[in-house]
Amino acid sequence: MQLIKLIVYKNKKILREVNFKKGLNLIINSDSSQSKSGNSVGKSTLSRIIDYIFLSSGEDIYTEQEFKKVIPEVSQFINENEVIAELTFIGFDQSRYSVARTLTTKPQKSNYLINNEIVEKREYTKIIASQVFGLNSEKPSIRSLSHKFIRNTHEKMQNTTKFLHGNTKPDVYDQLYLFLFGFSGLSLLKEKGELNNKISTKKKHLAAYRNPHRESVLVKMIKPLEKEEAQLKNRISLFDFKDAQEKDVKELVKIQSEISDLTIEYSSATNKVNYLRKSIEKLKGSATNVNGKELSEVYADAGVSVSENLKRSYEELVVFHNKILTNKIKIIEKELHSSIEKLNQFKSDINLLQKSESSIFRGIREPSALKSIGQMYNDLSTVREEIGKVQVLLEKIEETKKIITKLEFRKTEVVDEIYNNRETLDRNVEIFNGYFGDLSKSFYGERYIFDLIFDAEKEKCEFDIACVTPNSTGGKKKGELSAFDMAYINFIRKNKLKRPTFVIHDSIEDVDINQVYSIFKSSEKIEGQYIVSVLNDKISGEKFKAFKDHSVILELSEDDKFFKI
Repeated sequence: MQLIKLIVYKNKKILREVNFKKGLNLIINSDSSQSKSGNSVGKSTLSRIIDYIFLSSGEDIYTEQEFKKVIPEVSQFINENEVIAELTFIGFDQSRYSVARTLTTKPQKSNYLINNEIVEKREYTKIIASQVFGLNSEKPSIRSLSHKFIRNTHEKMQNTTKFLHGNTKPDVYDQLYLFLFGFSGLSLLKEKGELNNKISTKKKHLAAYRNPHRESVLVKMIKPLEKEEAQLKNRISLFDFKDAQEKDVKELVKIQSEISDLTIEYSSATNKVNYLRKSIEKLKGSATNVNGKELSEVYADAGVSVSENLKRSYEELVVFHNKILTNKIKIIEKELHSSIEKLNQFKSDINLLQKSESSIFRGIREPSALKSIGQMYNDLSTVREEIGKVQVLLEKIEETKKIITKLEFRKTEVVDEIYNNRETLDRNVEIFNGYFGDLSKSFYGERYIFDLIFDAEKEKCEFDIACVTPNSTGGKKKGELSAFDMAYINFIRKNKLKRPTFVIHDSIEDVDINQVYSIFKSSEKIEGQYIVSVLNDKISGEKFKAFKDHSVILELSEDDKFFKI
């Protein structure tokens, strides 16, 4: 991909247009020989506008950096005019895109445009994600990635690898660096986690089914019970009925046998209904309520400011989560309704049979015969229930074991794929280090190495930068990250990865003049775009003349600030 131009419109008229070049792109202030300062003219505004187009809150555009106080004239300018920022670029599909966003101090009220047409934020985000950052999944996020390519604060310009907020969790960096260096198994990591959860759940079920007896004991229980069942059936078949009572007693025997069978089915149906009801209660308990005040307080404790945009995104995610739960509850409720109908039918059939049983009881005149045959059927029913319980447990155990085996087999496949991807990752880091080492050596005479280690089992990354003289600070640190970011552009061009081929740096005034020259020379050779703001005085020497003649894309002054206010 390639940035083409940025246009800022004020009330539908072009206020500022910046065209980007390949290689070095300089943002400078006008010659300060007349004693006017080159600071505070808006050299950083271009990067903040681009970041806003990439879904930042935009607060850094109209607030000062240190104390986050509103800059009155900029805030007034934004609120009193219709300001639109439009970025044109070539996407990974080689198509030309123009994406635009209305500039407002209330980001939730922004309009989003693609090729001059207003679209939903979701559609806009999808284009930015896929065509600028090469993202086809939710993680890493656009906002996490943008900080790697737009370094427009002191912190980002001093931290080569850990450029996100200080409270950022390690797993965010894990996702970020795996993506940046071409690890294509992020979905595999997610699947592995899901498989681990499923296996853990099924193993808990298996342990419950095996309590208090394992399957080997349950199997041994069945044979004596089946033997007892056969003996009772035989005794019933050999029972000596009185002729006058034989028909009634045989009918009673038949009814009690049916009641016994239906009772077992009724018991099974009852268990299913109870399970479904518990599942519905659990899902309802998983529904999330949104409390904007509580969300803000939680983030405030973490030292993070919650914008309306973040709050809205969180609310949308909660609504989506609850919608999924609602759909799932509806499906289970439908199954529950069907199961209750079956349960009621079993109960109705049992009641009818019991009425017939009572009627026959009243007509039998031989209570001793009735008592004997009734007891045998009670015993038979009890034995059948015991056999049924044992068989159900055995079936559940075997079914669960098969599921666990299937899940573990898939997990083995996934782990193998992850390790194959890790080998690719290691090769990519090696290729990157070739470029990184060469550039850092040309800048400082020292070879820097980026060390990225991924533990596939723990799904965690460790990363660091090593050089002969560690703990670089100030100007040398900025030279290090210049080498890092330009090496990354060379690396992704070499590996044909769909990742941004631009980087924006801010304020390199404290870098040694010789290193600035080396950085500029190297940036002209990269197959990408190195965009940097610098004070004119820093590059006033004759050797910088060619750069100023051919690479300046924006020149600002006290009389011509970025927003012309």
